[in-house]
Amino acid sequence: MCKYDSDTPYLSIVTPTYNRAALLRRCYMSLYAQTCRDFEWIVVDDGSDDDTEKVMREITDECELFGISYIKKQNGGKHTALNAAHGSIRGRFVLILDSDDTLTDTAVAQISEAWRMYDSNSEVGIVTFLKGRSADDPNCVVSDWNVPVDIMRYKRTCIHSSDCCEVIRTELFKQYPFPVFEGEKFLSEGALWNRVSFCYKCIYINSVVYMRISRGRPDKVGKGASHKESAWRNVYFKPKYEPKKLFHAACQKRIAVCMLRLFCQAAPQRDGVKLLRKNADVVLPAVRISAVQAMGT
Repeated sequence: MCKYDSDTPYLSIVTPTYNRAALLRRCYMSLYAQTCRDFEWIVVDDGSDDDTEKVMREITDECELFGISYIKKQNGGKHTALNAAHGSIRGRFVLILDSDDTLTDTAVAQISEAWRMYDSNSEVGIVTFLKGRSADDPNCVVSDWNVPVDIMRYKRTCIHSSDCCEVIRTELFKQYPFPVFEGEKFLSEGALWNRVSFCYKCIYINSVVYMRISRGRPDKVGKGASHKESAWRNVYFKPKYEPKKLFHAACQKRIAVCMLRLFCQAAPQRDGVKLLRKNADVVLPAVRISAVQAMGT
C-alpha cells in the first residue's frame, strides 16, 4: 500500500462543491477506501449556505490517512472554484472529482501506475481514464488506448462519450487557469482540455476509476450555463478546423461574448480567427457587437 506523503503527495484530488453537505461524506468515504493513499484532497466550497463547512470540519478532524484542505470562497461557478485550488495543490498530478461522485477503490493506485509509465514522455500532458455507473459499466470504450492522441480531436471523432476522468500534470493545470468573465458562472472543463491539447497529447486508459453517481448538475457550481457555451465548443473544435465553417457557425450560433473572446485568445494564429476579424462587419448585428468586444477592437 502506498502511503500519504505529507510533503509531496503524488496526486491532488480537487473537489469543487456548492450546497452538497449531504453528499460530501460519501465522496470522502470513497477516498478513505483507496488502496493507495499517496494523495491529498482539496475541497473548494463555492459559497455554500448549508452545512458544508461543518461537515468538512468533522471530516478533516477525523481523517488521518491523507491530507485535506478546505477552501471557502464567494460563489462564482465551478471554474472559479477550480482556479481557487491552485495555491493549495502540492501533488504532481491533478484529478477533478465532483462532490456528488466517487472513485473506485483502486483509482489512485491505477492513476499512479499509469503516470509512472508516461511521466518521462514530455509530450503527454494528460492521462485519461473512464467514468461509468460501475467498474463494469463504462460510459465508453476507447480503441486507441495507451498511445498518445490529440485529446479534443479524439473526443469529437472517436468516442461516443466525452465525459471521462482526466488526470493532468499540475504545472499544466496551473498554466491554463479557467478564464473568468463577468456574469458567467459556468465554463466547462473542456476549456482546460482544449487549450492543453494544442501543445500536449493525451493517453487513454480503458479502465473505469470514476463513478458517476448523479447525473444532475450542481446547484450553483456552474449555475448560469447556457447553450452558448456548448455552441462555442462545437464551433471551435470542429475536427477539420475549417475557417469558413467556423465563421458561419459563429454567426448562426450567436456565440456569447465570453466564449468568442476565449476562442480568439486560445489560438490567434488560426485562420478561423483571422476570418472572424476580417468579416466582423458582416456578422448579424448582435453577433457583430460580440465579435468586436471579444476581439478587443
